[in-house]
Amino acid sequence: MKQAILITAYKDFPQLKRLAQEFDDEFNIYVHIDKKSNLDEALKKEFLQMSNVRYVSQDYKVNWGGLNHLKAYLKLCEVALTSAENGFFHLITGQDFPIQSNKDFRKYLENGQNHLSAFTMPNKAWAHGGMDRIELFNFYDLFNAKKSNKWIYLTQRLQLRLKFKRSIKKSMGQLYGGNTYWSLTREAVQYVITHTQENPKFLKRFNFTFCAEEMYFQTVLMNSSFKESINHDDLRYMDWNTGRGGNPAFLDETDFESIINSKKLFARKLSQDRNTLLEILSKYRQE
Repeated sequence: MKQAILITAYKDFPQLKRLAQEFDDEFNIYVHIDKKSNLDEALKKEFLQMSNVRYVSQDYKVNWGGLNHLKAYLKLCEVALTSAENGFFHLITGQDFPIQSNKDFRKYLENGQNHLSAFTMPNKAWAHGGMDRIELFNFYDLFNAKKSNKWIYLTQRLQLRLKFKRSIKKSMGQLYGGNTYWSLTREAVQYVITHTQENPKFLKRFNFTFCAEEMYFQTVLMNSSFKESINHDDLRYMDWNTGRGGNPAFLDETDFESIINSKKLFARKLSQDRNTLLEILSKYRQE
């Protein structure tokens, strides 16, 4: 039985290749690259020639905060599920990096737990309890917020002024939110995909939801029999406090001891152009 590494990326393709090289042939790698990104066919072919890379696509134009991010994740899940040898699934980005050795990764095939952060909504962890994410029309798929969020902000303010709220049907169940990235069993991933295919209106209701990928898997799984198998430790090491270069912060050599002592599976975010942390972690994984 193998593990599937599902990766979304939009830049830093040499680092993406370096990330894929960290995993041996006991892992199958599936990659979605933002359709807006300039990925030439030669580089795509280079990725596919790697022994453990099974799929590279540019199916969706992904704007930060938009629904296409979630659709890219669901697509990767669907493709990875077509291989019966994939028993455990990890969702990461091209700016993540594994912490534990490949041998230690294999232990997670054996424990049968699903690692997914999830909390009930509304929740004080998010502004306005997070409800404005789904109760307002958030036009992140129409406008690139990384360039300008002017029109997104103005339409949000107008809806708030008019006290407008989109309805949420009881059939959606209790809403849950949490971190985007997870490590799940094949059975849990298959449940999410089957639920999506059998309930197209459920996915459709997440249109114009801000960062739907931070709610979708949580809401589906926590309203199912899988709820009891979920460990809310998502096994990701992230720094949300220092703000070095973004949120979460870009990690560097000074974080190494904290990272390895965390007992997490992945660290994010990293950049091989900023420091040598990737090299240090790669060496640690081989020891």
